Amino acid sequence: MKNVFVGFLALVAIMLMIVEPGQTFSCNDATNQIAPCLNYIIGQGGDAPPTECCNGVRALVSSVPTTPDRRAACEWLKGAAAGFPAIKDDLTNSLFKKCGVSVEFSISKDINCQTIP
Repeated sequence: MKNVFVGFLALVAIMLMIVEPGQTFSCNDATNQIAPCLNYIIGQGGDAPPTECCNGVRALVSSVPTTPDRRAACEWLKGAAAGFPAIKDDLTNSLFKKCGVSVEFSISKDINCQTIP
């Protein structure tokens, strides 16, 4: 499990360099908000995401009020999904819904973030 977390942190460090400067979306904040979801999205966290995870998901979604912010968050999540093979697509695709959050994107390596309104 420690290796999985170290790998996740390394990927997050890479993702910090991808988002364009000047946008209000913060990769550091997103990392802190999504970190409690790690066990769940790799299939080791039970049938439902933990409360801390859903609180982080809600905070992430509320921190992306504009189209550029949502696209930046989408790109960050897309990169995380693509670079972290332990993430299970079915769990990431249902994460926002299971947390009761409505958003125009998901955690997916295949999403086209430029289509996010």
